[in-house]
Amino acid sequence: MPQDLLWAFILIFTIDSITPGPAVAMVMSRGMSVGLARTLPFIAGLVVGDLLLFLMALLGLVALVKTLGPLFFLIKWIGVCYLLYLAYSMWTAEPTALDSTQTGGTGWRSFALALFLPLGNPKAVGFYIALLPAFMDVEKLSMTTALNFSLAIILIWSLVLILYTAVADQGRRRFKNSSAQKWLSRSSAGAMVGAAGVVAFRN
Repeated sequence: MPQDLLWAFILIFTIDSITPGPAVAMVMSRGMSVGLARTLPFIAGLVVGDLLLFLMALLGLVALVKTLGPLFFLIKWIGVCYLLYLAYSMWTAEPTALDSTQTGGTGWRSFALALFLPLGNPKAVGFYIALLPAFMDVEKLSMTTALNFSLAIILIWSLVLILYTAVADQGRRRFKNSSAQKWLSRSSAGAMVGAAGVVAFRN
């Protein structure tokens, strides 16, 4: 697998991850309430849940390749449309509210709660299914490629959530600011349009 494709995926995934959304709002709320150390199990649950979604999407794409054969190119254009829809959603999204009063438990209870949050979001699977064909050859998928992408997701998502939690008390004023959130969301929308272009024009 060309390394430039992995780095391109890392860039797009990082931009998507740093966009304030429900997961970021939840970890910041918990960070304000119980601190970083007691929020780590919650972060771990979110990361594991997202990794499971990635693997589900990957296995689904492999199955689709075998089932559809030459018609698999249709998935690419469905993915392009979905990424453009995500861009529109980000562009028009309202700022995410932060609530420092909701904690939802700690420890294993916190981990389990966070684990099922991404698993209950089918849009996340759609994001991976739309994006992955642009950055890997699903028909010739190797264990090394799957491992590289998995590690990238784990490291980026963990780092982003930990950083948001660590600066929650100091940074909450900035990210409660609607104009700051709107600017970041619209920047991410532009990145999604770029990703759609990559998917559309890659051979």
